[in-house]
Amino acid sequence: MSGQTASPERARVFFALWPEAALAERLAALAEAQAAAVGGRAMARETLHLTLAFLGDVPLATLPALQEAGRIVARQQVMHHVFPLEFSLDHFGYWQHNHLAWIGCRAPVAALHGLADALAAAVGERGFALEPRPFVPHVTLVRRAPVAPPCREEALPLAWRATDFALLRSRRHAGGAAYETLARWPVEGSA
Repeated sequence: MSGQTASPERARVFFALWPEAALAERLAALAEAQAAAVGGRAMARETLHLTLAFLGDVPLATLPALQEAGRIVARQQVMHHVFPLEFSLDHFGYWQHNHLAWIGCRAPVAALHGLADALAAAVGERGFALEPRPFVPHVTLVRRAPVAPPCREEALPLAWRATDFALLRSRRHAGGAAYETLARWPVEGSA
């Protein structure tokens, strides 16, 4: 149902990391600069996130099962001392097929991939299917970019220290999308 609004009895949902305020400001500035250079729509500061597991449209009645999956994964992450999860955004990218300019991780980050894998397993055990794409940790900066924006490698790396993750609902509107936090799991002992 890509590009459409979810029906009232369904929700378009995903698990993600939110950047802390200072990082979100830096990412928003990069998004604005890239959109100014090539066109397209810069992502608004309040929408910048790193998707861990995208589920798409699901029945509202299944949201408690997804919240339980998040709780289980949060407990696992505490037991394995994963949080705080620290990594760097050190690479700009562009996907021509969907005209997205993004920033991500050049090398795999084991703990980040482990968190995404744990979420995929937990939601899979509850009968949900994720998009069949490999996990590529990234933050979308510009949508509808006609060409790849110039890379500002001097702005990199950007350090990210994640202390929680969230289940989000996407609500599309004429100007893009707004995200509602359905549940958030601050991981105990990560402060």
